[in-house]
Amino acid sequence: MDNVTRFAAVNTKIKAMEKEFLKDEDYASLLGLESVAEVARYLKERTAYSEILAGIKIEDIHRGVLENLIKQSMVKNIDRITHYFTGAYKDFINTLYAKYEIGELKEVARAVYNGKDAADYRNSAFIGKYSGIDTNKVFEAKGIRDIIFSLKGSEFYKFLIPLADGNITENPFRFEMVLDMSYYNILQKKWSKLSGKDMEILRHAQGIIADLLNIQWIYRGIKFYRFSPEELLNYTINIGFRLDFSLLKGLCYSKNLEEFNEIIKATNYSFMFKSDETTDIYMERRMERFIYYELKALVKSNSLSIISAFAYITFLDFEVRDIISIIETIRYKIPADQAQKYIIRKFRGEAKNIDRENENSLYNRGV
Repeated sequence: MDNVTRFAAVNTKIKAMEKEFLKDEDYASLLGLESVAEVARYLKERTAYSEILAGIKIEDIHRGVLENLIKQSMVKNIDRITHYFTGAYKDFINTLYAKYEIGELKEVARAVYNGKDAADYRNSAFIGKYSGIDTNKVFEAKGIRDIIFSLKGSEFYKFLIPLADGNITENPFRFEMVLDMSYYNILQKKWSKLSGKDMEILRHAQGIIADLLNIQWIYRGIKFYRFSPEELLNYTINIGFRLDFSLLKGLCYSKNLEEFNEIIKATNYSFMFKSDETTDIYMERRMERFIYYELKALVKSNSLSIISAFAYITFLDFEVRDIISIIETIRYKIPADQAQKYIIRKFRGEAKNIDRENENSLYNRGV
């Protein structure tokens, strides 16, 4: 099947669904609200989230309930995209669910590690969506080892089971890193069955994401965890776009953060590190905004390809996370002008100047 036939209908559907994204004025309005109930009411009455919030009593809605409903809306939209694909392409799009399931499994792992009840996550939107596991076993887990055994029969299990024989009670770190590595291993196998053009575009997009995740991981591994260079290198993702093995090895074997920063300065990713205290606070947001613009550029130059669907799902994820960030800033009573700094999507209006630290680096590159 040629790409015109394969993507014409789904791209038309995506264009229509993109109109449901929050507008600039929605972001500005949400940032000005003062309670979870106000956010829920705004989303129900003025946005496309009205469908998922229909019938919900807004007055005393809990933050966790609202966040999960928003994630369920994301599931419905991805399902709508999946409907347009068949064969290897449908398998690939379905695999994107694994990323979000892994995110929620990490939340459960952190909860049980901190002595909380995994049953609190029974209404998670993504757990079991890709893996097909018996979710009850996850929510009965008393420790990370229990979570690993609950994933038996899933594609994640073979990657995780070696951890069950070691000391994984110290913290969820290795569990999380192995899950991430399993995702990229699975993803590569799925996209290897797509057309040559689509594989190339995905290698570009996912390669940039892998570059950024590797930089973040190595930086944090050096600064906070003090892992050995060998262990740092062992947990890197091997599908980078601009950072080859030699560069990654150089970063992992940096003697200190100063040497690490010198290597990064010579790459396209120097914007991630500033000479002030904002690096640790805003690193993830800077990464995600960079990904946003890179995907926008790839969609523009490769419209009849898998990248339109991949980018749409990524942007949908960013919007969901922005809403959750807004809810969190309201919870902690962070002023709107400060709360804007935690938002991934740059929007026009009162907050149009919220992110000058890396805006120029993006636009100067023509993204």
